[in-house]
Amino acid sequence: MLGAEPEIIANYVDRGLVRIVFWPMLDHGNASLNAHAAADCVGRQSTDAFWVVHDRFFANQEELWQANRDYFVAAAVAAGVDQAAFEECFDNGTGHATVTELDSIRRGLGVFNRPTFDINGQLLVGSQPFSVFANFIEAALQ
Repeated sequence: MLGAEPEIIANYVDRGLVRIVFWPMLDHGNASLNAHAAADCVGRQSTDAFWVVHDRFFANQEELWQANRDYFVAAAVAAGVDQAAFEECFDNGTGHATVTELDSIRRGLGVFNRPTFDINGQLLVGSQPFSVFANFIEAALQ
């Protein structure tokens, strides 16, 4: 998706035709759970900040294996959200509960592979070029 994402945004999201929704996939133990929970807590304050930490975590996945609370707090603050609000969400388990529930829903729908894209009920599995996304999106817009 990251390769096709800029074109999808420019051609569909920016024109109000498509909305990108991120669903967590908890498949790497606590590292995955904590990273997704941190992103959720950031996203509660700012959608733009969510994508900043999402991209940071994706680009620096090796850091997440050793990441602790301070790492996630620093990432949240660097993304521009309120530190106290982030810490409250992360520490009280709100983000953890949300991403665990979303992961359970995803699994209940039979989505087990990464990446999987749901385009108006049509599942597209695997990394795809923009042209494949465009074909699915155009069909869904008809």
